[in-house]
Amino acid sequence: MFNSNNFKEINYLNFDTDFSIDLGDKIKIILGPNGTGKTSIYRNIKNRFPNYSFIDYSEVEQSVINKKNEIIIGASIVLLDNKNEEKENLINSIDVKGNLKKFNITNKKSAELISKNLELLRKEPEKAIENFSAENLECIFSMNNDNRTFFDENARKIIELEKITTEIKDIKDNFKKHFLEEINNYLDNTEKVCPVCGKENDEPIKVVIERKLSEIKDIEEEIVKNYQSSHSQLKPKEILENVKQVKSIISENNFTIKNLENYLICEGNKEKTEIILSAKTKLKELNKDIEELKNQKEKFYENLKKHSESLISTFELQFSVKSTDIIFDETNKMIQIRLPRKVEEYSTGEINLMTFTVCILEFISSDKEKLIIDDPLSSYDIPNQYKIMYEITSAKDDTKQILIFTHNVDTINIANTQYNALFEYSVLEKRKNTLYLNKINFSTTNNILSIYELLKNINPTYTHYNYLKLLTKKETWNDNNPDEYENHLIFHYDEPFSKNIDGINYKNDYLVDLIDKFDDDTFKNISYLENTANKIIYTAALRIWIEKQFYDVSHNDAQLHEKQFGPKIKYIFSGNRWKGSTKVTREYLMSKKVMLNQHIHQSSQIMPFYFTLNLTYDDISKEILDIKEHFKIS
Repeated sequence: MFNSNNFKEINYLNFDTDFSIDLGDKIKIILGPNGTGKTSIYRNIKNRFPNYSFIDYSEVEQSVINKKNEIIIGASIVLLDNKNEEKENLINSIDVKGNLKKFNITNKKSAELISKNLELLRKEPEKAIENFSAENLECIFSMNNDNRTFFDENARKIIELEKITTEIKDIKDNFKKHFLEEINNYLDNTEKVCPVCGKENDEPIKVVIERKLSEIKDIEEEIVKNYQSSHSQLKPKEILENVKQVKSIISENNFTIKNLENYLICEGNKEKTEIILSAKTKLKELNKDIEELKNQKEKFYENLKKHSESLISTFELQFSVKSTDIIFDETNKMIQIRLPRKVEEYSTGEINLMTFTVCILEFISSDKEKLIIDDPLSSYDIPNQYKIMYEITSAKDDTKQILIFTHNVDTINIANTQYNALFEYSVLEKRKNTLYLNKINFSTTNNILSIYELLKNINPTYTHYNYLKLLTKKETWNDNNPDEYENHLIFHYDEPFSKNIDGINYKNDYLVDLIDKFDDDTFKNISYLENTANKIIYTAALRIWIEKQFYDVSHNDAQLHEKQFGPKIKYIFSGNRWKGSTKVTREYLMSKKVMLNQHIHQSSQIMPFYFTLNLTYDDISKEILDIKEHFKIS
């Protein structure tokens, strides 16, 4: 069960306290008109329950690669390729090798002069980014320009100097260097055991110390010489002081070869450290995503292998694909399907149907018990819509639970023709930005969403029941029969009109009065049946109300009589006939024509049933209040 507390992250909607989605023994279909938050709810469930199975149109598209006369299907393989490409572009944007070139590190030899690890990082830039750290780099960035240049040219030698000094410190167990020199005078030429720490060496300790001291002296002389060659204007004392400063910075900050590797990788550029650190974070995220997608892909493939016979027979029957042209790629964990003709000769819907079918089979094969589907009939023609619903129906068994979100009325009607006892239906409703879930509490073997079923199941005590009933007869009236033709005047306003039909007195002013009295509190969420009936009646009434405004302004101009809605608008706004609110224009009303026009409908869409069903209470309320405000004369 999902209830209102589960969707707190969807902060742009308020959920009714009784809002709940129950997954039970039946396939649940939830119809959500645009703007009700259907997609947000689906994504919220997907984010919170990654262990469920999910199929949506975008996911289907991400699971197929088209190649000439074959398709390759695997879980999110397009997304996986995109992630790998994004990763490659990210690594290339850092350009580790290019950064190292600034320091003339262009090959193995030059890299290993710094360290063998640097050569590894040069060859594997991803590893360089993953291991990058800005630790200790600030001490170098804060040097003055002369010392910074000197460091860039002699960094390895300076660090080596400190390294050797540290080795000496280790030998003397942290005694100062000058004390070691004194000890040196008392050591035997063959003594291999350090008199301070007791460590035994491979060669006489005196030889070790002398060599280390000699190395220090050589390096010190070399770096001073290097500094002097690039700063000839400085006095020897100044040069020694600057060298001392650099050495002090390296020593005090314990600047290591590892720090130097990072310094070189960021091109010695402080700004680039932030860029690389940001890339490091992004790379970690990408690698996590890629690993998850790889796991999904492998599980998807392994599940499909369990039902390979079903998959092969489905493609043979539905798509005329030979069994020998369905190849299970063990290396790449994908299914390769060679088609009888080129991919471009198939519609997008056909390709998506193939992939959707594979996804359904994978769910059947998996150990997952819950499948959530978003808009399964998108992009499909009518025959394929029926095939999709058949595949979904086939996936249901005692261990599997299926929830479908859709904005397509036909999803419910088609499902109802498959096996109506297997489904249950609900409709999302939004009123004053609060979301309700209303169950459709009746069953039928006909189209469950139609004005006929609405009328058949709604309580006859419904306030506007008689007008709703009359609307269902509207298209049966014979226009050549004067008496029946006259009935249409109830749903138009050429002038005040009333008529007794089957003992009931109908008035077009009754419908006008509904809009006159309408305010933001008129609509109350009651049930699917009454909500839908209200949407139909008030949409019909709104058109009649507008015609009443034409009647009032034109003082019952006979030229408006019996004109359809479009011609009425054209007539009233030509020749300076409109004397009402200046906010009402021909263009404004024509923009509402699709919603208001009802003179031509197929019998399944009397008083545009489908149109109003795909509008929420908030949508219709907003339209009515907006139109009334436009007609108001200030």
